[in-house]
Amino acid sequence: MKYSKAHILKALLLTPLPLLCLTALFFIIANHEYSLYSIFIVFFGHVLIYLAYCILIVPITFLLSMLLNHYFLLNILTISLSALMIAIPFFLLLGWSHTGQISEPWWKMYGSLPAILMTLLISASYWLFLKYLSKKP
Repeated sequence: MKYSKAHILKALLLTPLPLLCLTALFFIIANHEYSLYSIFIVFFGHVLIYLAYCILIVPITFLLSMLLNHYFLLNILTISLSALMIAIPFFLLLGWSHTGQISEPWWKMYGSLPAILMTLLISASYWLFLKYLSKKP
């Protein structure tokens, strides 16, 4: 199935929102911080992560999605594989910006279950948003 450029771009921009909302809710509940200031800080941090995603990831994934779409290969399997290929360096960059160092055996990030699950959740939400947007008139 061929998708339009607008549908691909909208789906890419909507993709991280479910995971970001879940992690923001998890941080608020896990830390028992229910004050308005704490909630604002958590959401501000997640907005910064979303902006980093839009600046660093969306252009690369848009080009990759357009290439896969051109050859009719834009499906859940290729989305998941390309998401794993792109997300792990993004996780390494976020870890480096947070701690100032890259974890010593960086290649073990590909075997990290939480990283794989987050990536698969992101790729599934991208595919679902793409399907939903392509069915809208």
